[in-house]
Formats: sequence, structure tokens, C-alpha cells
Amino acid sequence: MQVYANQLDNHLQGPLQPVYLVFGDDDFLRLRALAAIRKRAAELGFNERSQFNQQQDFSWQDLLNENQNLSLFSDLRLIEVEMPTAAPGQDGSKALQQWVDSAQDALLIIHGPKLKADQQKAKWFKALTQQGVFVPVYTPQRSQLPGFIQPLAQSYGLQLDSDATALLSDWFEGNLLALDQALHKIALHYIQVNNSQVKNSGAESSAVENTRRAPLQVSAEMVRQDADLQSRFDVFSLQDAILQGQFNVYLQRLQRLLETDGEPAIIHWLLQRETNTLNSVYQQQTQGEDTSRALQRHGVWKSQQHAYLRLLKDWSPARSEALFNLLWRAELALKRDSGEDMATLFAHLGLLLIEPPAGTFDFLRHHDLATDS
Repeated sequence: MQVYANQLDNHLQGPLQPVYLVFGDDDFLRLRALAAIRKRAAELGFNERSQFNQQQDFSWQDLLNENQNLSLFSDLRLIEVEMPTAAPGQDGSKALQQWVDSAQDALLIIHGPKLKADQQKAKWFKALTQQGVFVPVYTPQRSQLPGFIQPLAQSYGLQLDSDATALLSDWFEGNLLALDQALHKIALHYIQVNNSQVKNSGAESSAVENTRRAPLQVSAEMVRQDADLQSRFDVFSLQDAILQGQFNVYLQRLQRLLETDGEPAIIHWLLQRETNTLNSVYQQQTQGEDTSRALQRHGVWKSQQHAYLRLLKDWSPARSEALFNLLWRAELALKRDSGEDMATLFAHLGLLLIEPPAGTFDFLRHHDLATDS
């Protein structure tokens, strides 16, 4: 049986199945699915929980031993196994099939990264899905984001209008964790403001409770205002500076971000997204595709297309190569502490994206800033 992540809440309203397999390429959605299953299991009396991780010191016999020990406990048991490679191996395959044949009073959850087509044809997978539920979790595409954002916003007591949904879709495509955090902070800010206004007006406490329960109507302007209040979301002001061709403004905003603990990983994500978009559209241009159509397919609004067309006017393979090399070096600085200065790397990325002066590429190559050190 297969249940997609957006159908899981409805599925969990009914009786639980003995096995759940949660696999996918989006960690945020996978963790949300696991949390929903755990919550429902706790409501139904699965009060004991054991966790295993298929690391080097893990033995599938541990899982079978857990099964044998179930009878010693009166409570229902929740057993979780994380498979980081989504491959149980020969021993694991046998153990999982044996579990299906013998487990009682237990709920088994197995989770890991996206399964390949051949993995879904394996005996262990077929045996488990015959008895349980496969929950694939995939990052929604740009066209699917509005349908994902609305229910997520509602879980925080927010009702977004279409413009607010479109704005958040543009800002957080490919970064659902940041989207979730943004919605959470919007809810905290505006609901606190509303409750404060109710209290100051002298209304009774019951009115405050009604304010908390009623969905808060959120417009695009409210989203922008809240972004201005939260330095975390000022990362999108870097995008505005890039699109407007304002390098000095870009540097000022970059400095502010880094001084106020703006997360370098999110800055890197934004710069990588803009580079990927511009380079992909440029390649499609060279293949004869209509530029406006290519921009639309990459989620670029019509109101922004003029700015992207300006950036694409002087795009070249050399510019693309320099940008990707800098992005790669910034990633090494982030993940491996390579020792390079992150602010310098981000500044050069902004310069290359906005409007590199004549001779920039030769300068970068000479000073070893756009190629591997």
C-alpha cells in the first residue's frame, strides 16, 4: 500500500498498519511524516519506543531480539530502524521478512533516503508493503508549492492569500525548512501583536482565546514586513539587490546579514539558486528556446523577467564557470572549514552575478579567486 506524504494525515485517522516505510529525498518532509506516525502511535497506546540505526556496529539480529522480547512487556511497542543507504543487505532482507512473519503487538517504522526503482522491487520491500504502508516523500516542484504551503500555514493558524503564497513559493523553493521557520515566525509575530491589541482594548480573556483560534489572514505585504523585522529573511534582500544591479547595496546587505548572525548556508543556497537559474536559462537560450518561456519554467515572475534578461545579456560560459567555482569553494568553507573567508567569497559571487567589470575573469584567474586553490 502506498500513501503520499500529503495524504498521510487523513490515513492516520484510521487504524495503523503494522509497518510503515518512510523514504524520500527531503529530510524536512521525512521528519514531519515520522513525527505524525509517532504521534498517532502514542495516541493508540504504543508507549514504548526502540530505535536502531543501520551503522557499522548494527546487527539485524538486534531487531529480531527486540521482537522476541516483546512478550515481556505489556505495552505496545514502536520499533524504528533508520537505513542511511536504503539498503538492508542480505542479512537485513532476511531479518525484515522474518519480522513480518512473526511480529506481534509492535509497530515497525523503517526510514531513509529515496528508494531507487530496483530497491522497490526487492523481496524485503515487497514483503513489508504487503503488510504495511510505503510513504514516499519528495520535495514539491515549483508548481506544487502553493498546495504544500497552504496547509503548512494553516497548521500555524495562518490563512495566506494568493499573493502571499506566491511570494513564499518564490522565496523558499527548494528550502522547505526555511519555509517552515518563516511561517512559524510570521505566526509568532502577528498573533502576538493581535493578542496584545485585544488585551490593550480591555476585551475579556475569552476574546484573546478566540483570536488565537481564528486563522490569521496574511497578505504578501505582511510577509514582506515580517521579513524586514527578521534578519534571517533579509537574505532575500540580496536577491533584490542582484536583480536591481546594485552591487554597493548588495555589499551593505551582505555585511548586515553576516553581522546579525545570518546563516551562511542560506546565503549560499540563495546565490546557488540564482546562478543555477541564470545558467540554465542561458543554455536553453543557446538551444533556441524562448527566453520568457524558459524563465517562467524556472519560476521567475513576469515582473522579474526584465531584471533577469538584463543579467542574461552579458552571460557567458566563462562567467558561469567562475560562479560555480566560487560556489564550490564557499561550500568547502561551510562544510569543511577550508579557511577561506566567507564574506570575501560571497562578495565576489555578488560581483559576478550583478555586473562584473571588464577584465574581471582575468583578474579572478590571476588572483586564484575563481578557480581551485
